[in-house]
Amino acid sequence: MNRRNLENFEKKRDFSSPLAEDPEFLRLKKLFSEAKKTYRLNGSELLTKKIERREILIPASVFSRKLSSLEAVAKYLRENLNLSSKEIAKITKRSVKTIYQAYNSANKKAKKRFEIKEAKYYLPVSALTNRKLGVLESVVKFLKENYELNYSEIGRLLGRDPRTIWTAYSRAIGKVRGKKSDK
Repeated sequence: MNRRNLENFEKKRDFSSPLAEDPEFLRLKKLFSEAKKTYRLNGSELLTKKIERREILIPASVFSRKLSSLEAVAKYLRENLNLSSKEIAKITKRSVKTIYQAYNSANKKAKKRFEIKEAKYYLPVSALTNRKLGVLESVVKFLKENYELNYSEIGRLLGRDPRTIWTAYSRAIGKVRGKKSDK
């Protein structure tokens, strides 16, 4: 069935079943229709389209005074999620060599794998992709702006002094706004 015939078939389809009046079904039908328009796909193409990988979340509890922020990220993604250095480099927008070195350094400092039960705060990997910011700056900025935590709460969470957190946040804001730093 070519695209035009399939579209005509979908338009003529009768939705007079009990589902046609179900609010959940109507909402799903509307979303499906909007997705078809947005991605310029017909129904079967939309249903068979490969679903992109979900956002990877890093529990804030992996960050500690023992490891740098990048080391903690590299160790968690490598050991807990079984990602290769190449995959980690791609999703964090860092070089493979940087990730490899961070992971090896983390392994020397902390031999054991992270044991994560349930974390209260999570950080998406996409929050670390702004290359203008250091990893700690990105982490602090995300926690401050998305969870509305104060500096001492973030400091306790990351195992850092609240003054360090304030400095990291100030630098991040300055860099995002285009300044070198705030004094």
